[in-house]
Amino acid sequence: MQEKEFEHIFKCYYSDIYNFIYHYIMDGDDAEDLAQDVFIRFFEKYKSLPEEVNSKQYLLSIAKNQCISFLRHKNVIDRNNLKYFETLLFSATSEYDTTYDDLFLKLNIAMDKLSELQKQIVQMKLTGKDYSEMSEELGVTHSQIHKNIKKAYDKIRHYVRKNETLMLILSPLFSLLHH
Repeated sequence: MQEKEFEHIFKCYYSDIYNFIYHYIMDGDDAEDLAQDVFIRFFEKYKSLPEEVNSKQYLLSIAKNQCISFLRHKNVIDRNNLKYFETLLFSATSEYDTTYDDLFLKLNIAMDKLSELQKQIVQMKLTGKDYSEMSEELGVTHSQIHKNIKKAYDKIRHYVRKNETLMLILSPLFSLLHH
């Protein structure tokens, strides 16, 4: 592929591909990375594609596959973060024993600041449910689930920001909620 031809395709379709990916995964930084990966894959395969291939459709197909792979990977990370969070919360080490009640009191106060929908979503997330299950049970879209998780994360983070110990122990939860 000639550089000018690829540059033309990139300029014509980058914003469409980025927007498609962003609405699929709801994260700007990750969408940017995935969009770049899509164009790299496209560039690598371009010479072997038939001339009649619609470049935009082909890019969107790559983008969709990249999003699916990305979300599968995130789901694995979410499950691992959840296990780590549960281990921290339920460990019986002396380091946590003295502050255990205080931590849960502060976490409950922070949770009380969430909307009812946000509380339900956080609780469902902590039980290991994915976006599809939450969306179906609550009757809201994946986008609404994602937006409410981000809002809940921000509210809890804002509340606990002043308490360093709580923040350190809950950071895996924030990581889980953010994705």
